[in-house]
Amino acid sequence: MGIGFILFSNEEVIMEGQRCCARTQSPLPAEAESLSWALKEVSDRGFHRVRFESDSQQLVTIIQKDDKWSSLAQELEEIKATGGGRSGALSFANVNLMVQQGLAHGAGLNEPV
Repeated sequence: MGIGFILFSNEEVIMEGQRCCARTQSPLPAEAESLSWALKEVSDRGFHRVRFESDSQQLVTIIQKDDKWSSLAQELEEIKATGGGRSGALSFANVNLMVQQGLAHGAGLNEPV
């Protein structure tokens, strides 16, 4: 299955990620895994004040009401802790940071060190 996310700031794309991973039993675990992964990637890159949106009302309700879903226990724990990666069957992942942060203006790849 494929999952992904896009991080916007004032309608400008800041970061995007796509990942191919093992198929899930239903769309709900896929949504939970996608949200967990996006939270980790965004946090790992220093973005801490981010509003996440989802088209899965069921997942949002489960998170807000602190419902217990044994089939989603790991994903829900990671979402609530805002981090912690899963080591599932991952065949590829790609994250593009569209805005360079912290780089010197005059730095170049071909300059001697």
